[in-house]
Amino acid sequence: MCSTRKLGKKRKACSRRSTCSILMFNPCQLNELCVKYVLEPKVVKVLVNYHHFVLTRQIKTRHTSPKLLGQTDEILCIDKPPMFTCSYGGFSRLPHRAKVSTPTQLLNCEKATIQIHEYLALTYDYETASGTREFWKQEDEESWRVWACGCGECDSCACMQSGCCNRLDKETSGIVVAAKTRRGFPVIRKQFSTAHSLEAGGTEKFYFALARGQVKIPTTTQERSPDWIHGPDGPPSNRRGRIQIAIRFDQSKWKAFPYNDGGMTPGQDGNERSRKATATGGGDWDEDGEQGEPANVRLFALTFYDPIAWFSNDANEKYTLLRVQIISGRTHQIRFHCSEIGHPLVADDLYGASQSERDWAKRVFLHSYQTKFLEPFSDKWYEAVSPLPEDLGQLLAGLQLDRVKERCPLFLSRRKHSQLHRIFKPYDPDQELLQVHAAPWNAREILQEKMKTLSGRNTPSWGNSTAQRQPNEPDKFSQNLQRWKWEDQCWGADLSWRATSMDEDESWGTWESKGAEPEPKRPRLEIPAAEPANAGQVPCTPPYPDAKAW
Repeated sequence: MCSTRKLGKKRKACSRRSTCSILMFNPCQLNELCVKYVLEPKVVKVLVNYHHFVLTRQIKTRHTSPKLLGQTDEILCIDKPPMFTCSYGGFSRLPHRAKVSTPTQLLNCEKATIQIHEYLALTYDYETASGTREFWKQEDEESWRVWACGCGECDSCACMQSGCCNRLDKETSGIVVAAKTRRGFPVIRKQFSTAHSLEAGGTEKFYFALARGQVKIPTTTQERSPDWIHGPDGPPSNRRGRIQIAIRFDQSKWKAFPYNDGGMTPGQDGNERSRKATATGGGDWDEDGEQGEPANVRLFALTFYDPIAWFSNDANEKYTLLRVQIISGRTHQIRFHCSEIGHPLVADDLYGASQSERDWAKRVFLHSYQTKFLEPFSDKWYEAVSPLPEDLGQLLAGLQLDRVKERCPLFLSRRKHSQLHRIFKPYDPDQELLQVHAAPWNAREILQEKMKTLSGRNTPSWGNSTAQRQPNEPDKFSQNLQRWKWEDQCWGADLSWRATSMDEDESWGTWESKGAEPEPKRPRLEIPAAEPANAGQVPCTPPYPDAKAW
């Protein structure tokens, strides 16, 4: 900017043209009198945006910019805002894109929705992102309209979607995981598949959803058919709801239906028929470019839910905040399952909510809060957390909090909401939102000191000397090191779950140690392919975490 003392005649000329008052202009403070005579609205908008940049060091854009949660050499996790679509992989047609050259241009485009993989390709320079930009050049030069590969696992697919490995609905916010390398892309993609989630090493995905009505965990199991089951799960002290309802996705209506609810022929629902029923291959797209499931096919779907808080509004309408875990990853799975048990999500008019709720809830209340997965080649468990976004926090704060579940842990939110202090706490900007679950390099020394303190010994631990035990006696210290588990904000052994039969235990599964990591770095190894789950096994993961678990 020019100094007003050096303007001279130019200052008088600007005043005569009445574009803005230079004498009143201050880059650190917005003065409305400075632009009171401006006839061009765009000039006012430029000055307002400049003022915002001076205060926040952020460029003000039409669409919210996704936030980086964390990254390693192999993975990148971002916080997807609403109105970003995930239309990539598993189809033959090329995904729509804005065809701009910078991320700022993309965030300021006039389109109602933005492709998340396009934003990643324009923002980052990791291998699959740069490969996606090269793919676009070939697409523009050769005028491609159809892409032959839709497997979602090969190098070509990795460099067509910026390495994105999971999808979220258009209005759903939360965690999106991207593979930064071509080599790691198929490994992470396999973890997010439904079949692999039923096996050891599958991902664990947790959501927040606000459902209509007072949701309670059922005491008995309701079974309309083998494909429609709703009941309790887990021991009484740690019980949650289980919804196992197979899905049939109707692409013509872009909506999920029960495959067999006991009242009609499986796979049919009266006169409703899909316009494109394909038993194989990827699903079709909706008008916003989102991809659905194959039509008229039985899709296994399993959801667990835990009510954690109950709310009401001025009209005494009841709402329940649910912490949901999905095992399969079907289109509209949480929305469909909640509707099937009589509690559609707030503002989800497609599945039974009132259209009037859109007046105070601008989008479906659904947020991907937490995802746990295994990093390729390092055998480390990572946990990504996306704090509750500001708009959903304000929506909850506008309701009356009736009660909160006993011993409910505090979850993270982007902003402080005093009305929700029993459920959420503002996250610390210095806190890592992508954390690794691995032992530190001095794990053995820490455990030695812990065991010496517990046993009251001042001499070196018996586990550190082979002369203090018989030749055939096992190394008890190493056994304790293997059994060391994660506690709240503490390190522990790399852990994975194994499936158990429902006849053996009421719980959803048990944890099995994979061994602690004695050094901060170790050679990366290929992850062996998981054995297929046996029929009758149920997916296993730790039960609902309390304040001292995980």
